[in-house]
Amino acid sequence: MKKIQLLVLLLGLGLASCGGNNKPTATLSNNEPNKKVIPADLGDLYQYYHANPATLDLKDENTLIEYAADKNISAIRTKSGVYIQTHTEGNGEQVKWGDKISVDYKGYTLDGKEFDSSYGRGVPLTFRVGNMNAGWNEALPYLKRGTKATFLIPSHMGYGKKGFPGYIDPDTNIAFDVHVLKEIASE
Repeated sequence: MKKIQLLVLLLGLGLASCGGNNKPTATLSNNEPNKKVIPADLGDLYQYYHANPATLDLKDENTLIEYAADKNISAIRTKSGVYIQTHTEGNGEQVKWGDKISVDYKGYTLDGKEFDSSYGRGVPLTFRVGNMNAGWNEALPYLKRGTKATFLIPSHMGYGKKGFPGYIDPDTNIAFDVHVLKEIASE
């Protein structure tokens, strides 16, 4: 039933797009992290849905869109297909590539299985932006210090074909709830 509803929605969006709608999209490129963005609604996400996904990357994209729809997530999409939902906008400095930051986070698969959490250890993770998986590296520069957000990461931007043995199967889409702390945690 969900697939039929999705197909009807996609058909409706396709017909609506024939009318010359010039509505700005929520897609950003890697070199525009500081650009002001109009928050996407769920309909905006479906413009990236693939009717006949032939590759794993396209199937991953559909899976993330379906997950967002099921969870009523409104998000922006980066150029590489990471979805970012901002819960609380921080008022600190914009995160930049190479910055040393501290983050509290919870990582889980889309079926809800938690595989890692700084909360469970009681210690935030401190690192330089650019030294994490590709999904985090791409998403973090869209945030300010103090921001709480969720990243939906396609498998190729997470742990890919190797997965993370014992924790994440190969080719698995993942999600992270992140809180970029304003200050760097003491090490």
